[in-house]
Amino acid sequence: MSWTLYRWTWRLEAPLFVGALPAGSLNRCRLYVPSRALWGALTAELARRRENGFPNYPYEGTILRENTRFTYLFPAEWDGKRWQAWLPRYELRSGLVWRREDRQDDERDLSDRQMRLRLVDARPGTAIDPDSDSAEEGSLRETECVLPLWRNNGSPVAFAGYVFFLKNDLAELRDITVLFLGGDTRYGLGRLQRLEMTPASQVFGAGVSLNQDAPVVRSGLLLAHARPADHVSGIVGSQELLAGWDRTREVPFQSPSESPLWTPGSRIREDGQVNDWELCEDGTWRLGGSGA
Repeated sequence: MSWTLYRWTWRLEAPLFVGALPAGSLNRCRLYVPSRALWGALTAELARRRENGFPNYPYEGTILRENTRFTYLFPAEWDGKRWQAWLPRYELRSGLVWRREDRQDDERDLSDRQMRLRLVDARPGTAIDPDSDSAEEGSLRETECVLPLWRNNGSPVAFAGYVFFLKNDLAELRDITVLFLGGDTRYGLGRLQRLEMTPASQVFGAGVSLNQDAPVVRSGLLLAHARPADHVSGIVGSQELLAGWDRTREVPFQSPSESPLWTPGSRIREDGQVNDWELCEDGTWRLGGSGA
């Protein structure tokens, strides 16, 4: 098999909510877009464009899953020449930090708290009791969303990532320039406009292999959820279980992963050491080949 690789950038035109584990009455939001959420949004858009009756979501989703792979999308800002993505990274002393992809030193890293202060705001909400036409008791909540503008400089927020094509004939996917992604899209959230889509030879500076059954990224920094491997030691980061919805099954709720997955930003402890990571159909990374 042979894959082709493109980098694409999407500008955020409305607040974006991609859910994480809640904290009390606060619905937390991720600062990145997982491949599964991107795949779902693209599947919905492709299916609705068909003119043969009711959208066939399972068919479109299968075709997309078999012929493409997506990296996660990460927040990006304009530096005057190009869109630069901010990538998560775990450090031994600082914990989770964010580093812009064009910077090699750690002097201008942002802590996770600083990054959230630049990007995230909370929207209040509540359920209405139909009998009293007032707020239902115990339903008051807040929902975090990524803002369309950076708070520190007022410039637009974009999301950058990569797409792998198995076949070079998915014209329908290339034609999609507007996408609604994440939660509460029917209320106007999650609108993205595609700004660019250009050929690429690396994934955020990491080497790739395109002539295998699945694309391979050679990296010491994990930029997706990754399955743990017993023979990979010295990884710094955190783990979490993932679960979601799949309404094509008899039981729509998809059970959590069998074991916790490494979260984006986890990395091999020793600088300079890399491993080959295969991009799975669900967007997670799986160890493939041998490290170096």
